[in-house]
Amino acid sequence: MNNNSKWIDGATQLCAEFGPEDGIDPRYLIKNQDRKSGQQNSLRMCSAVTKVLSLVLAGDMNDPILQSIHVVDVTTEGNGQFLRISIGCQTCDSEFNELQVLDALTQVQGYLRSAIAHCINRKRVPALRFQYVGLSGERSCLFRK
Repeated sequence: MNNNSKWIDGATQLCAEFGPEDGIDPRYLIKNQDRKSGQQNSLRMCSAVTKVLSLVLAGDMNDPILQSIHVVDVTTEGNGQFLRISIGCQTCDSEFNELQVLDALTQVQGYLRSAIAHCINRKRVPALRFQYVGLSGERSCLFRK
């Protein structure tokens, strides 16, 4: 009787039937399970980018267009190669339209990417794509007193 058949005989006494995970060390089963660490890392990166961009837009910019907007949401696109940044306006009396806001953001895109590079630990900083969502926040222009 060889070693493999001895193991099978001993194992049949311990269990009713064999499964695909029988004979595998449980430490290796945990590593092979579907983990979502990639999604968790991208969510962490997006929240860090949201914080940094909010601080940079609020404090470092001298442009009145950039001071009147805020970051609504940051998501990853293209397998982490791009960051989709949703920008909203804080007040209703903003006289700036979508094109003016997007032009102002593309002019300072390099500065924003360098600020992001200081806060995230990645080999390459993702490219930025901006999306203007209009008025955001708790108050709406229709219900203003």
